[in-house]
Amino acid sequence: MAVSISFKLRDPQKDIPPSKQKETPVLMMVNFGYNEKGLNGKSRYLPLKYATGEKIKPTYWNGKRARQTSAFTYQNFNTCLDNLEGYAKMAIHELIIENKPLTPESVKKRIDDKNPAVKVEKTIELDLNGYIHQFVNDIESGHRLSASKEKYAYSTVKNFKGFKSQFELYQKQIKKRLTFHHITIDFYNDFVKYFVGKNYSPNTIGRHIKNLKTIMQNAANEGLHNNLEFGRKAFKTISEGVDNIYLTENEIGQMFNLDLSENKVLEVARDIFLIGCFTAQRFSDYSRIRKENIEITDIGNKIIHIKQMKTKEDVYIPIKTELAFLLEKYDWNVPKIWEQKLNQHIKTVGRMADIRDKILTQNIRGGLKVSKEVLKYELIKTHTARRTGCTNMYLSGIPTIDIMKISGHKTEREFLNYIKVTKKETANKLVNHPYFASSIMKVAN
Repeated sequence: MAVSISFKLRDPQKDIPPSKQKETPVLMMVNFGYNEKGLNGKSRYLPLKYATGEKIKPTYWNGKRARQTSAFTYQNFNTCLDNLEGYAKMAIHELIIENKPLTPESVKKRIDDKNPAVKVEKTIELDLNGYIHQFVNDIESGHRLSASKEKYAYSTVKNFKGFKSQFELYQKQIKKRLTFHHITIDFYNDFVKYFVGKNYSPNTIGRHIKNLKTIMQNAANEGLHNNLEFGRKAFKTISEGVDNIYLTENEIGQMFNLDLSENKVLEVARDIFLIGCFTAQRFSDYSRIRKENIEITDIGNKIIHIKQMKTKEDVYIPIKTELAFLLEKYDWNVPKIWEQKLNQHIKTVGRMADIRDKILTQNIRGGLKVSKEVLKYELIKTHTARRTGCTNMYLSGIPTIDIMKISGHKTEREFLNYIKVTKKETANKLVNHPYFASSIMKVAN
C-alpha cells in the first residue's frame, strides 16, 4: 500500500509580512488510500489530518520542515515532525499486519498510542462524545477562545451545554454511541425528528443543529475526522419567524407613568426594562450599567460607554431625559436582577399598564402550525426592550447608520430585519418627508 505523509500549516498567512505573522499549528497529512464520498457524491481520497501540537511562524517554514536560521533554530521542532512521521508509518503497518480496519480514527488512535506527547493520564478519548465534552469544558474555562480571540459569552456556553445534554439523551434513546462518521444526512433527519417528537420549536432545533455543525467543523479543522456530510446543503440550520414585538412610545409612556410605589419588586423590574428600551441594548448589557460607564463628552453631554458582552463592541449611547431620570434614581447603578425574574415581572407590569392589543401568534409544534391569539403583554420579555429601542429610534427619524452605532448591529440588512415596523407605520413615518409634503402642482386662481 502506498502511504504518503506530508506536513502543512493551518494558516500559511501568505499575504502577511513576516514581522506581523503569528504562529500557526502544523498538521500532519497522512494519506493511506482512505476513500470517502464527497459533497458531489463521488469518492475521493482523504488524508488523516493529525494535529502535531507544534506551531511555527510561516516565515520559518520551508514547505516541509522548519527552516534553520542563525537567529533561532528549530532542531527539536523538526525532530518532533520526523518522529511523528515514523509513528504514522508504524501505525499503518501494524494495522495492516493485524488485519484491522484502516480508518482515520484507527490510524489516529494508534499514532496517539505511540506519541509520548499525548498525555497518558488523559481519560477522555477524542471520539465525538469525548470531543464534545472537551469542547464544552474548554469554552467554559476560557482555554478555547472564540474567533475574535475573546472568551465565549455565558449564554453561548449555556447553549452548548444544552446541546451536549440533548445529544446524550438522543443516544440513549437510539441505544447507540455515535462517532464522527455517524453524522450523516440520515442522522440529521432522525435527530430533527427526535426534537419534533419533543415538541421543540424550529428555532430551538436549529440552535442545536448549529452547535453540532460548529463542533464538527472544529474537530475537522483539528484533524479528528474527514466526514463532510455536515456541510451539505440538506444539513441545514432550520428556523422560523418568531413573534417578536416592540412597544410603541405610548405603551412605554403607560409603563413609565404607572404608579408602582406599593410594589418595589415590580417597580425595579419596570425601571430596568425601560433602561433597556432607552438604550437599545441586550439584557446582558443594560442590566450591568454602572456609574463608571457614564462619560462626559467634550461639549459637556453625558453618554453611556459600554463594551457589549456578546460582540465585545464598544458602543456609546446618548442619554435622553427619561433614561437620566431612571439612572439617577439608582445613583447611576442599575439594580441586579435575574433575567428569568425580569421576564416574569415585566409581563405583570405590562398587564397593569393595560398593554392589551391582541396579537396573532403562529408557532410550529410537533410538525404542525399552531395559531393562537394572545394579549400583547404576554409576549413582553427582556429582549423586547432592545427591539423597542431600535424600532422607536427608527420611527422617530434617526438615521439607520446612527442607530446601528448605538445598538451595535453590523449591517443595515441585519438591522432592518431586526426592527418590527409594519408597512402602515412606514407610510405614516414618511407622510411628513419633504418628498411627500412638497408639491409642484400649480393652483389656478
